[in-house]
Amino acid sequence: MKIIQAEPTNIEELKIQAMTKDDWELRLAAVHELAKYDCQKSRYILTKLASGDRVFTVKEAAFNAATAMGITRKGLPLVLKRRDIGYSSKDFAKIFSRVKRDLTMEEFDLEAFKTQFQVVSSEMYDVMQYEEQENFDLWMTALYENLR
Repeated sequence: MKIIQAEPTNIEELKIQAMTKDDWELRLAAVHELAKYDCQKSRYILTKLASGDRVFTVKEAAFNAATAMGITRKGLPLVLKRRDIGYSSKDFAKIFSRVKRDLTMEEFDLEAFKTQFQVVSSEMYDVMQYEEQENFDLWMTALYENLR
């Protein structure tokens, strides 16, 4: 793929897409588009995602694009750190307890819980939806049932 030495005309839109915390697919699409353009803004966005995105696929794609452009940090090559979603079991328990308290439901309603979970912590919802994929509903149900 040839990298264009110019700023994309839709750089502000790509920046917004790349920085959204509740849609990893949108961030990934932005990374693929930014990877085509070598300019100061795309380099900055790609570096930020390569070093800090919680969804490993986005992080890895940004890292690969940044590496292809020869981006370094303080003269050193970027390093792709190990897969880490950045949440602990305490974080999940805290958010799930809050969601459960907000809903005050007699019986567990998965769809209502998912909706409220997305409202309370959209970034965590997005990350875990990616991580668990087809097991997302099972993971959420199991975690809910293990709350004290």
